[in-house]
Order: sequence, then structure tokens, then C-alpha cells
Amino acid sequence: MENIKKIVLPNGARILLERIPYVRSASVGLWIDVGSRNETPVENGLSHFIEHMFFKGTRTKNAFQLSNEMNAVGGNVNAFTTQENICLNAKVVDDHLSRAIDLISELYLDSTFDTAEIERERNVVLEEVKMYYDTPDEQVIDTFLDNLFADHPLGRPVLGTPERITDFKQGDIKRYLNREFAPDRIIISIAGNFDMRRIEPQLRRILEPIEPNGWERNPVIHPTPSYRSHNEDRRLEQVHFCMGTDAPPRTSDERFAFSMLNTILGGGTSSRIFQEVREKQGLAYSIGSFDFTFKDAGCFAISGGSSPRNIQKVLNICLEEVKKLYTELVSEEELESAREQIKSNIILGMENSASRMSRMAESEIYFGEHIPVDTVIERINAVTREDVFEMAQRYLKDRPITFASIGPEKKFEPYLNGITF
Repeated sequence: MENIKKIVLPNGARILLERIPYVRSASVGLWIDVGSRNETPVENGLSHFIEHMFFKGTRTKNAFQLSNEMNAVGGNVNAFTTQENICLNAKVVDDHLSRAIDLISELYLDSTFDTAEIERERNVVLEEVKMYYDTPDEQVIDTFLDNLFADHPLGRPVLGTPERITDFKQGDIKRYLNREFAPDRIIISIAGNFDMRRIEPQLRRILEPIEPNGWERNPVIHPTPSYRSHNEDRRLEQVHFCMGTDAPPRTSDERFAFSMLNTILGGGTSSRIFQEVREKQGLAYSIGSFDFTFKDAGCFAISGGSSPRNIQKVLNICLEEVKKLYTELVSEEELESAREQIKSNIILGMENSASRMSRMAESEIYFGEHIPVDTVIERINAVTREDVFEMAQRYLKDRPITFASIGPEKKFEPYLNGITF
């Protein structure tokens, strides 16, 4: 049973609380409804850079003292940045929740963004980018997004590029904070065992004094798919690829049926692509499909890696498996297996305070309200074979493909010249 309390403060900041009395943990997330898609081209990577800088010193603590404070609360204190969100979060023993709230709030509200720390952290982020570049199975997904959402912020790497990261200054950070980080974009979400009478006043004291700054924000523009393709010729033992097209956004009612389609096609070890490419023919170690969803857009893709001599065979199998989805109904057995996989992930997540905290915040960010788990399960249970077929017909049949690859040989001309699903 979910019992969510939502509080909207006069300045627009939101508080989401779910008390779970039978656990000994508590998870808190300070979410900012800002990500890399809010950046201008010259700011690419600034959201992620700021996430790093939140841990580099406040008005009362330097970076080392903050690290000690994080260790003192126990549990786990972390942060992440996506195309649409930044989140500072902690999962702690329930006795330390109040202290964890104060710490995360201090990181957000009192960070000084010292120039010396900016220079040090710049090198850290540049090393992160290099590490990412040395992981082609991840980099190829960014290359895919760059070509699908060309010239749009959703297509730019969340980490940014070395050229942009090298140029960031303290003034850029503060200007971006003043422009985008307004109180109506703040959500504090807490799930776990805590005293509501103690925590709510603490959160109000922290959030209520934050005032809107009146700056004009960078407009959030709806993306238009471009279906460009690109191969990066690199000396690797494998060719890594990612190919796909646009798909329903996160807020679409079609997301339930489309998620079932994705699970059946390439969402797990029993999926069609995994079974055919890896288990039956032994052509790849890592292969599958995924869907990325945003507020107003989405994409679907198949990604994997194989040796240069096998890559064209792998790609042709994937294309053939996609075609089967819009030419014949999936089996009842496949549908039920996908249904149980998706439901199990949701239900098992409800036993984790961190998952419940994130689910509350994301529901608020994307839907403006809490979507009960029972409602989601009902929608998943209602998906039929015909619904999956309709999704394949609508989003995959004859749709243009964006194709991205990283590998040692240029064998991709057929896949770079306007192929379709």
C-alpha cells in the first residue's frame, strides 16, 4: 500500500514523502528538473560538471570535510545527471536521515564553486570522458543519439566534450545556476522509515527561503528525428553498433505496449535477438534492445558487438527479427513472459527505499502526480498481442533507421545509406 504525501511550497518547490515503517533504511533525493537538454551548445556538459562541483566545497566545509561527513552518515551518498535531471541522493540507516538531508541540502544550497576546485575537477571530468571514450559499447549509443537527434540538446553527450569542458569558468557555472535552478524545479523525495512530524518541518526550513530568481530560462525545444548515420573507423577487436528510430515519449499511454515489444525483441536473455544471435548462433556476447524515453520524445534501438567477419550477419538477423514483429503476432507465451519480467522489476523495486524514492520523484517530474503501482500493473496486464503488433506497425514498419558503429573496418555502406526497419 502506497501512502504518499505531497507538499507544494509557495515558491514552487515540492516535497514527496512516503513512510515505510517496516524497514530500517531511508532514502532521500534532491532532484532538480534540469539536465543536459537545458544547456546551450557552448554549455554542453555543464549540468554534469556542476553535479561534480556540488561535492567540492561549501561555505563551511571543504571537499575533504564533506567526504568525512558523507562517511559519518554511513550508507551511500551519490549523484547523477541525465538529459533531463540532476539528483543528489543518499540511502542511510533511518537514524541518520535528518543528518543526510542537511548534508545534501548544504551541497545544493551552499556550494561555493571555488576556482581552484574547478580546475582540479575539470581534470577529473576530462578523465571520465576519456574513460567513456575507451568504452565503445557505451560511446556508440551517444553516437546513435547524436545522429538521431542531430543539432538538438538530446543528441549531445551528457558528459560534454573536452573542448567545452576545458572552457568552463566559475562565471559560466553561476550564470547557469541563476538561469535554470529555480525553486519550482526542485523536488525532495524521501522514502523509508522516518518521523513525519520531525522531517516535514526540517524540509520546510530548508526549502521555503529559496526565492525565484526571475531569470529567463533557455527554451526547451521539441526534437525532430533526423535519421543520420555514421561509422567511426577505429582499430578494435569488435565492431560495436547501435541502430534504431524514434519511439513513444515517457508520458505516452503507448509506453506499456511498447515496453512489452522491446522486452520480447531484445530486453533479456529469453528475448528473440539474444536467443538467435548469441544462444543459437554464438555470434555475439552482448546483444539486445532498449528504449530511451524523455518528456516529449523517445527512441528505440538495438545495440551489440561482434567480430568484423560476423557483424553483417548479426545486423541482418536483427533486422529480420524486427520485421517479424510487424508481420505476425507474438506468441501468448512470449507476451506473458515479458509481462512477468516487467511486473517483477516494478514490484521488487518496491522493496527498496531508494527505488521508491526515485519512483516518486520521476512520477512527479514526468506526470505531475503520483501514479500508483497498482495502476501501472493494471495497464501492463491489459496489453494484448494485438497491442504489441500495433506498436510494431506504427513505430517500426518501414521506419527510417539511424545507424551508428565503431570498429576497425568500413563494412557498413548498406547500413549507412537510408535503410529502414
